[in-house]
Amino acid sequence: MPGNKETKRSANVHRGFSMLELIVAIAILTTVIGVVTTGISQVEQRSASDVNKVGVAQESRQFMDQILRDMRQAGYPSLAMFDPTTLVANPSAPPAYVCTNNNNVACGLVSFSSSAVQFEGDIDGSGVSEVYIQVVAPTSGTCPCTVQRGTVLKSVGGTPAYYTELDNVMSQNIFTAYNYDGTAWVSGSGLSLIKNIGVTLYVRNPTPDVNQSTVTYPTTTMVSSVRINN
Repeated sequence: MPGNKETKRSANVHRGFSMLELIVAIAILTTVIGVVTTGISQVEQRSASDVNKVGVAQESRQFMDQILRDMRQAGYPSLAMFDPTTLVANPSAPPAYVCTNNNNVACGLVSFSSSAVQFEGDIDGSGVSEVYIQVVAPTSGTCPCTVQRGTVLKSVGGTPAYYTELDNVMSQNIFTAYNYDGTAWVSGSGLSLIKNIGVTLYVRNPTPDVNQSTVTYPTTTMVSSVRINN
């Protein structure tokens, strides 16, 4: 009889997991893996969201820097920098006429509105160009909109080729003009009075912020101004 007890004890020691124990272990392991996987997925989503926000901010800053740099060249080189005898048009004619008829002279602002600016200037050292910056709305008429930029040499003329510079802009009114004394420029009072142009960009992230409980699209706001030679 003692031998039988030892045999049973030895059998119990070497016995494997029961089916119930195995099922419970698998269930626990599955739960742990699910929690870990969900956590990793959330971290990745938050990281991607943060990267998108930084990318939108950098893209907006680059565009802002570019258009401010372009506008600083508005009206350069000006009529005052040339010997009147070297100009093609009659020097005794009105300055606007002389400027318009000389491809080497930049006339400064050509047109201005809250959503579009056109000016002349040597923006890259290749000669005087006609520069166009405009907000383009979708067919619905409401933003998000696109800001396009186009240039064409003054000596060539015609319609420039436009390139998309910034997407997901949430306002069509991005430009503001100011007189020499800092007061707001009034439309119709003459482009020559404009000495400063303000630029305001509201750019929406194309993807929602996963860190928020509700669907929220982060917005990058940038405001700057530039003095122009006009």
